[in-house]
Amino acid sequence: EESPEPKGERFNDQPPWKRIIVLIAGATMNLILGVLVLVLSVGIYGQILINTYDIKPETSPEYSGYTLQNDDTIKKINGKYIMLASDVTDALNGKKAGDIVKIEVIDKNNQVKTREVRLRNDVSSDSMTDIIPSYTAMGVSTIVRIDKTTDKSNILDGEYLLRLGDNENYDDCTRIFTTKDLIEYAKTFKIGEKCSFYVRYSDKDDKKLITVDIEKDLSVLNDVQVLEELGISQTFVLLKYTTNNVHFGFMESISRGFRYSYTVAGTIFRTLGELITGKLSITAMGGPITTISVTSNAIKDGGFNYFLEIMGFIGINLAVFNLLPIPALDGSRAVFCIIEGIRKKPINRKVEGIIHAVGLFVLLGFCILVDLLQIF
Repeated sequence: EESPEPKGERFNDQPPWKRIIVLIAGATMNLILGVLVLVLSVGIYGQILINTYDIKPETSPEYSGYTLQNDDTIKKINGKYIMLASDVTDALNGKKAGDIVKIEVIDKNNQVKTREVRLRNDVSSDSMTDIIPSYTAMGVSTIVRIDKTTDKSNILDGEYLLRLGDNENYDDCTRIFTTKDLIEYAKTFKIGEKCSFYVRYSDKDDKKLITVDIEKDLSVLNDVQVLEELGISQTFVLLKYTTNNVHFGFMESISRGFRYSYTVAGTIFRTLGELITGKLSITAMGGPITTISVTSNAIKDGGFNYFLEIMGFIGINLAVFNLLPIPALDGSRAVFCIIEGIRKKPINRKVEGIIHAVGLFVLLGFCILVDLLQIF
């Protein structure tokens, strides 16, 4: 069907360079909007930085004076700005246990200090979502959530492991940082003895003591079997860090806003690269439904500050993604214009239309798939 515009005024009748300008204009505006929103967010609310509110105690003499402190807010690691959670892994990846790194922090008294920190474990992460080793290397504590329990268990799904029952006084009991702590403790008991540990659903609830009668020789069982004997079938380890909004001067706020935007844009390319190479699972992605859910929860918890952050993220994501040479996106259409400019004649419009239609259906299918994977 012919376009209603007179011949010569239709979009496809324009020179390729003009069409390219039009095609990248939308993405450019999204990018500008995203950058301005992030600069505005940093300027008004400050930048969201990582706060290490719970550092794991370390008694070894070699770590004396070489650890982070509770309520340290991280600014830089070895001179690298820390903007996102994955930036910590980028700064420490490849480091070994015992290595000393310089971490610039804002302490609980709002003083900027540079701490020399001796790493507690090797850091070797294959993907940007594998952040736990880098944080535990700095001494950030972890906590274990019990996601699923066995039928005979009197533990509730979603409760957290707190401490071992290895002392009469709760405060003197050994903290549980990983499931391994509980497993190794349980293996010290013989058949007929009782193993006890503390759990709690949330900070608002009272802790409760769980006591389990040992009915099997745990020393010959694997870790999964030991946990099942304790009434636990699935756990998840979480990092115990929070975030602080740190305010900077006018010029530094602008500088950090632009740097933040650059980091966010780079994350998109990294994500695509790790998806293609298989380092990042497709289950780490989310479609429109997941985006809406995450956005609403973030705004509910963080307020308008988080709304601005997410607006900036979405604007930059749309800009970068839309310029990728994927059929149906403006980046692909620009590629066709470049090819037309080189060949001095366009590719068959019907063929181009089919390519973009197939690309659109593939993108829609991908969005639906990743949402379904998140839901189920």
